[in-house]
Amino acid sequence: MKKISVILLACILLMTVSAKAEKKLQILPSPVSDRTFQYVKISETFMGTPLAIEAVVPHALFVIGAEESADLFLQTAGMAYMIGQWTQDPGTSVQKIKQNDNLAPVTLDKDLTEEDIKEFNIVLVGTKNIFYQKIKDKLTGDGSFIQVIKDGLAPGRDVLFVSDKKSAFYLANKRLYFKSGAYKGFFNFVKIRLLIEQDNYEEALFSLDNPEGVRGCGKPVILAIGHKENLSPDMLAVARKRNKIVFKDLRQELISRNKAKAIEVWRSAMETCYACHQGKGGVEKYRKYTPNKGEHSYHQVIVKKLGFECSTCHSGTTSRVGYDR
Repeated sequence: MKKISVILLACILLMTVSAKAEKKLQILPSPVSDRTFQYVKISETFMGTPLAIEAVVPHALFVIGAEESADLFLQTAGMAYMIGQWTQDPGTSVQKIKQNDNLAPVTLDKDLTEEDIKEFNIVLVGTKNIFYQKIKDKLTGDGSFIQVIKDGLAPGRDVLFVSDKKSAFYLANKRLYFKSGAYKGFFNFVKIRLLIEQDNYEEALFSLDNPEGVRGCGKPVILAIGHKENLSPDMLAVARKRNKIVFKDLRQELISRNKAKAIEVWRSAMETCYACHQGKGGVEKYRKYTPNKGEHSYHQVIVKKLGFECSTCHSGTTSRVGYDR
């Protein structure tokens, strides 16, 4: 019995040491590099037809070698899917489709062309590809890591290296899922303000409840509340207040078609966004980076297409825009 107890104790100690030895996923060269990497851009798409339009399209290609494991391929497909959720179109033309050109956002390394390398940022997945050796000496991570290499394969184009399936899962299901929801929700939140101005309450309600609408922006807030042990009490209170305002109070005013009150409630929701994104109302700024002007500025396209100006929303306590620290 004593011998069994000793063996069990040794196993527990070994498991404890192993758990402590397992390193956390590294994000390099800074903790926000995976957030500031430019995955998407605003560009004209479906060129050569009357349907050509300015849209959010992929600015990154996910590149993987044919010899990688099935697990890594699955995670790469997951990342490509999340970019598809975020973007509005693959960013293509009738001519490219007729020529059987591969569409963004995923390709095998052997099919990546010089034109692709010059046009896109590259998310390079795993080590079994023909481009790994070209950036290997610039990588400083160990174990599971994500690292951004400036001008990685071409001047002005970055490479985001994803080491293995653990880091690929993180990028797909945490970072890109978060971003796709946040941006779709953000764009629809802006749109609702303009629809209120136009007395279009039915469309505003649809944008509020649409799974691709404002609810997308609520997902990151819900995820943040789920990690409340990492949030200050003030920030947790703001997150809860924000979801109540958006999904209860704002809905009520849209249903009642009370324009003045709906605008007032919408602005109070915007102020809760500012609390975490900019630091406001006694809440410390939570977002530790400046968003890319490319994808973030698509809300300006929405505003202009509906015939309004930035000052419609950005005035008074919310006059500060998101491109400065």
